[in-house]
Parts: sequence; structure tokens; C-alpha cells
Amino acid sequence: MKRILFILLSVLSIPGTAQNGISPFLSGVNEGITYSLPDTRIEVTVEAACITRIPGEFNKYAERFLRIGNTVSKQESYWELGDIQVSLGGKPNPEKMYTIKLGSAGTAANISKNDSGIIASINTKQSKAETPSGIPERKTREKIDAGRYMTEEMLQATSTARLAELTAKEIYTIRESKLAITRGLSENMPKDGLSMQLVLDELDKQERALTEMFTGRTDTTYSKVIYTIEPTAECDTAKAVLFRFSRKLGVLEKDDLAGSPVYYSLKDLKSVKFPTPEELAKKKTVKKEGVCYNIPGKAEFEVYTPTRILHRSEIPLAQLGTTEVLSRTLFGKDTDTKVMFDTATGAIISIEK
Repeated sequence: MKRILFILLSVLSIPGTAQNGISPFLSGVNEGITYSLPDTRIEVTVEAACITRIPGEFNKYAERFLRIGNTVSKQESYWELGDIQVSLGGKPNPEKMYTIKLGSAGTAANISKNDSGIIASINTKQSKAETPSGIPERKTREKIDAGRYMTEEMLQATSTARLAELTAKEIYTIRESKLAITRGLSENMPKDGLSMQLVLDELDKQERALTEMFTGRTDTTYSKVIYTIEPTAECDTAKAVLFRFSRKLGVLEKDDLAGSPVYYSLKDLKSVKFPTPEELAKKKTVKKEGVCYNIPGKAEFEVYTPTRILHRSEIPLAQLGTTEVLSRTLFGKDTDTKVMFDTATGAIISIEK
């Protein structure tokens, strides 16, 4: 309740008088540059991997011909949770829209906004690329057709056991060729380092394709899902379902009971001190003139299952903080102050005078 009262009084005290150059936005009334301060949104990127294990054609001959015991014995497919990354975005707060009158003394006219109308910078430019996802794009491993590397003798084999034996011999031949090249003993040595690497890469590919006929193959396909959370000023949440997860089906919506719940919690760390009623009364009488910005509060954010924590971090949230004013004396005819704002929280990133 104190936070709501403080925000209301702050908004009432910020405009001062219209002639001072800044006022709350009123459609069809104000003329000038209108900008917004944001509320903070939490964007949770969830990576999941679909893992498919496929037995090799010569699985039962792996120990006999290659001395490999740990092989894929049966075909199966399942999902695993991967990385979870949290980023912040800004959503314009309709109660924090302000207009700076053009041509008024001591006001900043060179204001840059992002595509949502949130103030981004003054007297400088800010890159449009906002918080990027920290999870890199992962590519599925290339599937190689082992049939491309079978010799005439292998293709003419009349039994699986004979074909497995010939395939194993071809694998040993490839390994011997690699050793000869790396030791400089090959009769047809590559001319330079780049050529050598290309030849070795191709031999590695051939060996892997043929070896997987014994050991089996594991294919992994990655997918990403983004969930958006819009906290309120009273944001404390101890246990809320973010999504559900199934080993068979992967990431599911939170109302799909086919999966087990993955929760999130959000705890206000009370990092911003709010004034007492007496201090609020004094604050109301002070004239504020300049550019409005946010001082965000902090929250502890967790994503977890009943058995483990998947993500934990402290994040700034505009909803948990206060709105203040950057003095108009920093802007005007004789000053060229450069200011950068965080478009996710409305906080000041840097000031250069």
C-alpha cells in the first residue's frame, strides 16, 4: 500500500507546472515528445533436447570384431531439459507516460525511444538489439549414410556376419591411414596443413559412419520455448507453475497434466527504501522538473522442480522501485548531457556530461 501511495504522489509531484517543459501525457492535449517508462517483463527461455537412440545393424558383433561392449541395444526416444536462460524486457506503463514540450528552456529534445515508445537515450544513440538470448543455437549432428563407404567386397557379402567382419576390417584400414598421415609416413601425404586437415576430417567421417553400424547412433534434436511473466508491484510468488515437462512429450503448457510441473518463484528483496508518510508529505511540496526515470527494485527469481533448482538469479524489476526525475539543469542550451536508459527497467545506465 505504501508503494502504491508513493507512486501516486510521485506522479502528481513530477509535472510541476506545464511551462517547465514536462507533464503527464494526455491524448490530444500535450504537444511535444511523449515517451514511456516501462514495467519489467521476465522472459524465460527453456531449451529441451529430444534424444533418439538407434541400435546398429551389427550390434551383436561389436564385441567380437571391435572389442566394443557399451553399445545401443534397443531403440528409444526421450526428452531432457537443457539450459534455462532468463532475460528482461520492457512493457510501456500507461501510467508513466510523459511529454516534453519542444523549445522549452532546460529540457531535452533529442530523445531516442525504442519501438514500444520507451525512452532509450538522450543526446546519443543506443543499439536496437536488446537483451539477447544466452542459449546458443545447437545443430543436430549430421547423419551419414554408411553405405557410401562400403567396398565392392562388402556389398557382395552373403551373410550379416561376413559383412560385419569386412566392415570392421575397413574401419581398421581407415585408422591405419589416419596414423600414417599424422606420422608423416603416408605415400600420398597432403601438400599443406589445410589439405591434411580436410583429409583427416573425411577419414573421421568415414570411420564414424561405419563404427555406428556396430555401436548404434544417438541423435539429438533441440528446441526452445519462451515464456513471459509480467510481475505486479505486489509480486511475491512462492510457487507458480511455469510449464510442465514430460520425458515422453517434452515441454508442455502448464495446464497439460501429461507432464510434471516446473515451478517459478519471485521474491521481493525490498532493496528500495520507501519514504514514511511524513517524508511523502514533504516530497509532495518539492517542485520536480526534468526527465523521469525509474529506480528499480530487486527480486530473487527461481525456476525449479520438486527435486532440483534449474535457475536462480537476482533481477531488477521496475515495478518494485520508484520513479524519480533527472534534473533539467543537465539539459539545455549550454549543456549536452548524454544519458543511456535500460529499456527493460527504465533505469539510468550511464550519464556523460
